[in-house]
Amino acid sequence: MLVNAKRMLEAARDGHYAVGQFNINNLEWTKSVLLEAQALQAPVILGVSMGAANIWAAIRSWSRW
Repeated sequence: MLVNAKRMLEAARDGHYAVGQFNINNLEWTKSVLLEAQALQAPVILGVSMGAANIWAAIRSWSRW
């Protein structure tokens, strides 16, 4: 589920827990992080570099051909 980051971090602060941030570069990493977060019912922040985002955008545009 997507939620507002400000509210998520305020809840973490008030509840005295951390929110993990994970840099993802492929579908396998993304799936692993999200499945484990779901199993633990824990919030996570997914991070992606600008370089990786540009590559994903290029691949997506090429796949439309």
